Amino acid sequence: MLKKMFVSVISLVVLSVGGVFAYNNFKHKPVYGIVLIDKDGAKINDSIHAQKKDIEKSVVVEGKWIDNSKTLALNTTDAQKLIAFNAFKKVTGSKENYKFEPIRTIAPNETALYSKEHNALVTDEANKAFPTTINEYVVLGESSATVNNLLILPENQYNEFTGSPIYLGVLKVKTDASKALINYTKIEQTQIYNESGA
Repeated sequence: MLKKMFVSVISLVVLSVGGVFAYNNFKHKPVYGIVLIDKDGAKINDSIHAQKKDIEKSVVVEGKWIDNSKTLALNTTDAQKLIAFNAFKKVTGSKENYKFEPIRTIAPNETALYSKEHNALVTDEANKAFPTTINEYVVLGESSATVNNLLILPENQYNEFTGSPIYLGVLKVKTDASKALINYTKIEQTQIYNESGA
């Protein structure tokens, strides 16, 4: 009986030490980027203002949204603002081991479609077709769950593009984004991402 108790105690100690070791080596790695998407820009601005003490820096831009294809259209000026936050990530690797590398620049006078699917044309809500010259697998943040297609248009084409207004807030927060995300529950779509260039 005493021998069984001794073996049980030793087993618990070994499991505890193993659990602590596994936690320290494989635990959640904090990230500090948050993407907010909402049709109401005031909700995003109000949420950012309410949490400003916890935000290192932020930017809010207005885009155009095509709901049936989950396409977000931005002009090159606003897209460049998001690039400063490493908000666009090029996806490489395989299904088992995706890697996300921030894109650093965009072509200011070319139409870029960032999507998993390669399409030569993108249509807006008025069924006007816009040819794309750049097609790469790039996502907003680190997921295509909320935005399937990112369309970056030069200013003159952006003004011709018809879509519903949508607002994006991109934040670099001071604490782990997974813990800070609770402060943005009134926003339609949120996601965390690794905002560092790594």
